[in-house]
Amino acid sequence: MSKNYKLRSGVRLALGLSSGLAMLAGSAAFAADDDESAESMEEVVVTGSRIKRTLNTASQETLVITAEDLEISGDVSVADALRSSNLNSLGSFRESSGSSAQSNATINLRGVGSSRSLILINGRRMTGSPSLGGGGSVNLNMIPFSALDRIEVVADGGSAVYGSDAVAGVVNIILKKNYDGFRLKARYGDRERDSGNEESFSILTGASSDRGSITFALEYDSRDEIYDADREFTKARKSDLNGNGQIDGYQETEGISVYGYTLINPGYTGGAVDPNDSSTWFFHPGDNCTEEDGFQGVMSYYSYGYYCGYAYALVSANRASLKRVNSWISAEYELTDDVDAFVDVVISDNQSFGRYAPPAAPGPVIPGDPRNTIGATYGYFRWTDIGTRDNVVNDTLIDINLGLKGDLSDDFSFEVTASNSEYTTASIGAYYLSYAGLAYNVAYGVSDFDTFVANLKTTTLQDESQSVTRFFAGLQWDMFDMAGGTASTYFAAEYYEVDYAALVDAQSEAGLVGGSAGNSAEGYRDVKAFTVEAILPVTDWLEIDAAVRVDEYSDFGNATSPRIGAVMNVPGFEQVTLKASWGQGFRAPDLSDMYGLTTFSAEGATDYWGCQQNGVDPCPTEQFSTYIGSNPDLGAEESETFSFGVDYEFIDNWVVGINYFNLKIDNAIEYTSAQDQLNVDYQTSGGNSAVTRNSAGKVEEISAGYQNGFTEFEYNGVDYALRGTMDTSFGVFQFSFDASQYLEYSYELTYGTGELGDGVGDLGFPEWRSNAYVAWSMDKWSASVAMDFIGESKERNGDEKYDSWEQLNASVSYDLDGYGRIKVGATNITDEDPLLNAAGSMADEYQYPLTGRVVYAEYTLEF
Repeated sequence: MSKNYKLRSGVRLALGLSSGLAMLAGSAAFAADDDESAESMEEVVVTGSRIKRTLNTASQETLVITAEDLEISGDVSVADALRSSNLNSLGSFRESSGSSAQSNATINLRGVGSSRSLILINGRRMTGSPSLGGGGSVNLNMIPFSALDRIEVVADGGSAVYGSDAVAGVVNIILKKNYDGFRLKARYGDRERDSGNEESFSILTGASSDRGSITFALEYDSRDEIYDADREFTKARKSDLNGNGQIDGYQETEGISVYGYTLINPGYTGGAVDPNDSSTWFFHPGDNCTEEDGFQGVMSYYSYGYYCGYAYALVSANRASLKRVNSWISAEYELTDDVDAFVDVVISDNQSFGRYAPPAAPGPVIPGDPRNTIGATYGYFRWTDIGTRDNVVNDTLIDINLGLKGDLSDDFSFEVTASNSEYTTASIGAYYLSYAGLAYNVAYGVSDFDTFVANLKTTTLQDESQSVTRFFAGLQWDMFDMAGGTASTYFAAEYYEVDYAALVDAQSEAGLVGGSAGNSAEGYRDVKAFTVEAILPVTDWLEIDAAVRVDEYSDFGNATSPRIGAVMNVPGFEQVTLKASWGQGFRAPDLSDMYGLTTFSAEGATDYWGCQQNGVDPCPTEQFSTYIGSNPDLGAEESETFSFGVDYEFIDNWVVGINYFNLKIDNAIEYTSAQDQLNVDYQTSGGNSAVTRNSAGKVEEISAGYQNGFTEFEYNGVDYALRGTMDTSFGVFQFSFDASQYLEYSYELTYGTGELGDGVGDLGFPEWRSNAYVAWSMDKWSASVAMDFIGESKERNGDEKYDSWEQLNASVSYDLDGYGRIKVGATNITDEDPLLNAAGSMADEYQYPLTGRVVYAEYTLEF
């Protein structure tokens, strides 16, 4: 496609039913207190617009998660709060040992990709993590949780105001300002399934005067890693399920790899595998393959022979540990009666630990190894004498925002800001395999064991950074009076520069490190943007709002993003609110996708062509050496969103809402995976040059990468909400229910064909996801029960069905008057496993938590 393009422009009138409270306003918005009701009508800057308004005049679906809501749910981080949301439809990435981004956590609005969900802090774009697509997604672990005031989620397109990435919606993390007081909070949680625990401690303080205020928050949060061996569904295991007298590798094993001591047989003659004729074995197990020190065998390897494997899940961690030290500083000062100066600063430092099994890498046979009785020269080995690969990742974020805001006259107000964000990540890996050290040992005949092993060890380093410098100026003009109020408009200009760099140690970059690979990369872009918004209160029952934004990128081209919306209160039925919104948006290519060099990954995939040629049925999933390249000619994705819905306040403080949403994505930036390339290889009868095979027809390596697709994808569904409060003689009860039902989730059946399927109801694409809670308070006591629900699903290409999944959280607290508050509770009270398949393994890694029940105690002192 052309690098210069404009999104389909124009403004379409979209009046009618719309997005209502389908996720509107947290429980505090419906409190019975008259003062709170008045406060909810105060004009503020609502996410999705820069014009001051009341929240109930927003034409886009908005979910507000308050600090009180988070107390009820038992969450201890922004990532936790958003991960369990019904709007995080298909789950999202969490701290995962074995990933180069193991310290990160994201949100994936509507399940269409975390890079299509824009994250803001107090209304301004947050810098992405260099470990996530070169800054394409935000690491939620860098946001101070103790300073959180509320989270506003607009689950609708927001490019007309904010530009790139707001395809599926906008998440605005609003941190406290103008806090006057002191709060101390400490929490300790015990995991019941292992020896791990969770600890957190935070301080929030602030002071104010007639002319200024300052707010400061500091927090420490620690969560231990979770090892595969400590969960039944991830531990290493094997069983002769088909009763053929042998263990069929990968079909009857879990957590066991062919990388143990497996040799390439120099006496291989071809033909069907004969258990009694080793000349028919392409793979040959090393001699004396006993089950010691993690080695497992002998096991069959489909039509390729037999192998001596290694149970990596005996020592590997599944979820990485996390230690967060985050802080927030916000200060304002009144320079004149009309002008205020302000500064906001986020300083975050996080550390994560992950453990992988000892290096798994192909290589030459060590001369004189007694296990090599067949004269092999090459094999697939687990280098256990080196030790486990331990990775420590340190993330640091310094985000500084300075600005002025105020009034120029009764009709004009302004804001100008300058900000700079520096995000750095350093990943250090210990006990990796040095091919250079191995070659040295072989060449010089090193015979001393300790010296031999010492020469094999190497340390890896990946140093990544992203720097963003941004300037913004905005002017609001209250233009003229209309029947429903004052018409307002907002003009904004924005300029920012992005620098991205990823430096990888030279040995890994040269492919001389077993169990690790990668290449350095760097990229730069600058962006100019101009936005115009308007709110037109046509009558006292109809308001129209519109916006258009033009972005000019220095690398891939330009984009124009329009939006129009409407809010209507039916005359005579003022308790009914109708809302509608239509808009277009875009997502710019990630810098790493455009400028990154080739990197290595051991991707899991199914080689249908290889199985067909060798008569293997069923065809298994294996890991393949995959080399991933970038594409400097990528263009932007284009999107179109439409939503409509209705809110109905049927009695005082009780509101029900329903909202329909539709999202279309065109020119999607697609990662062509190992499986995609193998599919093409199957369709072309082995003719895909991106797949390299050896003489036995086994895949040696696969070339993958990024490109703009030519298929339009459509996603639509319905959100439901019910919220209310009930004041009784037995205390005050609060109720909250939010649910999302997917109606259509399109995906390409086979890469490159353009033929679409609907994933709704398939494994990983549940039709339903919901959250609900009931909270009670009376005198000094309070209690709550919250539930997360994920609907049933089925195998896309099989008969296996999966039941729905629920998690219950509960807590009880007691106010000690002036001495603080004590709270005890538990998450996942019933100790539910994640979703498991028939073999007892996790069916979906990121949608269902594997932590198990956590019992905690918390103390809060505030004055």
